[in-house]
Amino acid sequence: MENLARFRSVGELEASGFFMRNREAILTFLRTPQVSACAGSIPRLGDFLRVAQWNIEKGKRLDPIAECFGGHAILQWADIIILNEADCGMSRSGNRHVAAELAGRLGMHMVFAPAHFELTDGSGDDLPVAGENRESLQGNAILSRHPVREASVVALPVTFEPYEFGEKRFGRRSCLWARVEWRRSRLWVGSVHLELRNTPSCRARQVEHIMKNLPGGGGDAYLLGGDLNTNGFSRGTLWRTVRSAARLLCLPAGRIRAELLSPDRGREPLFEVAGRHGFFWDALNTNEETARTAIDDLEESDALPGFLLGGIRRRLRPYGGYLSFKLDWLLGRRLKALAAMERCDARTGVMSVGPGRVPGINHGPGRMSDHLPVYADLALE
Repeated sequence: MENLARFRSVGELEASGFFMRNREAILTFLRTPQVSACAGSIPRLGDFLRVAQWNIEKGKRLDPIAECFGGHAILQWADIIILNEADCGMSRSGNRHVAAELAGRLGMHMVFAPAHFELTDGSGDDLPVAGENRESLQGNAILSRHPVREASVVALPVTFEPYEFGEKRFGRRSCLWARVEWRRSRLWVGSVHLELRNTPSCRARQVEHIMKNLPGGGGDAYLLGGDLNTNGFSRGTLWRTVRSAARLLCLPAGRIRAELLSPDRGREPLFEVAGRHGFFWDALNTNEETARTAIDDLEESDALPGFLLGGIRRRLRPYGGYLSFKLDWLLGRRLKALAAMERCDARTGVMSVGPGRVPGINHGPGRMSDHLPVYADLALE
């Protein structure tokens, strides 16, 4: 970790003798999924598949998250769980292997792919946490009560370099795929966390790369879930910040809210890309808030003139000063989305539910995560 962190730029790191000697080992580690089987794992539902997706904010509040998956009326029946921001060996989350511990508590198989070596303690309320990082990893995970037959990682195009950012990391965003055996079929489950600090077109480019590098064969079914960061804004430069601020100031607040909760209707071209490759999402999602941000918490707020920031605050008064986002999604191919009461599981009597989001607190000290989980019930086509 010390050697990875000590350079000023990623170019300087990659030109170093340390990296040249260790490059292949480092990159192979980041490209290799960790798979852990759970002896005696038994699916809870037999006649349909319930899936859940949750960005768990590093797993800093793992105990209530585990209790939610274990006892929530809907989530307790999820036999596939897709996770983003799962820490492994970070002091901010108790130096736990978050995905492995959660899988163990729930009696599920685990697949984990590290996306980055975390070279700082984090940001915000991570910083006062005592202790030293160990493995210093964060990544994506898939938990399953159905057998996992194989797994792979697709590295995504880099559209923002986190090595040269305050919260310094080495690695790249990736999509983790696990082939799950479900009703004698081949189902590929993907977990992905797309880039935040750039533009909608950059996220579309990342999705295009995923679509062009799907694992498996032509007849397989696919479920892709994750925090797609579909905020509908362009970020990363002062000009983009000014344009985004002008949008907030000039458009009616009701229209802004509607656009942020329905980014699939034009603001985020990644959905057009996914649709061209045969993926659907309408029947797997609701347009409900999964994350929110106070304007003063945005990284760009420091770059805005005071009069602009004040105008945006006034514009957001009807919503308590927050921007509400639909960031978390499920997308499917060769799958059927079930509606509420459409199918009954013969063994348990559990009825299918329509797609939804678990309501809760996603900001402030009482939250389990800064995102809310989403879920859907599926059958094969």
